[in-house]
Order: sequence, then structure tokens, then C-alpha cells
Amino acid sequence: MPELALHQAPTLMAQAGAFDHVLAEAGSVDVSVFAQYGVLGIFAFMLVIFAKGAHQRERDRADRMEAENKRLNELILDRVIPALSSATRAAEESAELLNALQRERELIHLTERKTTRGGGG
Repeated sequence: MPELALHQAPTLMAQAGAFDHVLAEAGSVDVSVFAQYGVLGIFAFMLVIFAKGAHQRERDRADRMEAENKRLNELILDRVIPALSSATRAAEESAELLNALQRERELIHLTERKTTRGGGG
């Protein structure tokens, strides 16, 4: 039987270490309030610990997402907006060139009509 107790000692120590970790995570939570309710109190205590941990994880995740959002906004300001501005200028220039080309075609067409009317009449 003493061998069995020695064999279980590391497991009990590991459980105690895990419980110490949970207590350290609890921070300002008063364990005695939960202990007076027995097993239900332990479950409630674990729920509080889980909720605090989940809240911290979500807060950290939100902070990471906010930092990523800020980085992407800066990237847009630094690279995308200037590229869009130059693309807009290029589109405006090409529209002006197309208008000029269209006017030239119309003038050529009008002069051809005039010469064909004048020469045939």
C-alpha cells in the first residue's frame, strides 16, 4: 500500500499544482464563498475562472485585430490611395485623348462629305 501512495504522489502534486494555477488565475475571486456550497460552488468557481480567462482572451484578440486594422488602414493611405489617384489621372487623360480622336474623326468625315458634295454638284 505505501508503494501505491508513492505512485499516486506525483499525480496528487500535479493536481495541486494545477489547482494553484487556477487560484493564481482567479486573482481577486474569494474562493471561500464558493467553497461553502461544495461541488456546486467548485463548478461555479471554475465557471468564473473560465469566464475571466475567456474575457481576457477575447480582449487580447480584439487588441490584435485593432492593431491589424490600423496597419491595414495605414497601408491603404500609403500605397492604395496614391495608386488610385494616378490611375484616375490616367483614365482622365485617356478619356480626353479619345474625345480628341472622336472630334478628329468627325472633322475628317465632315470634310469628306463636303468634298464629295461639292465635287459631285
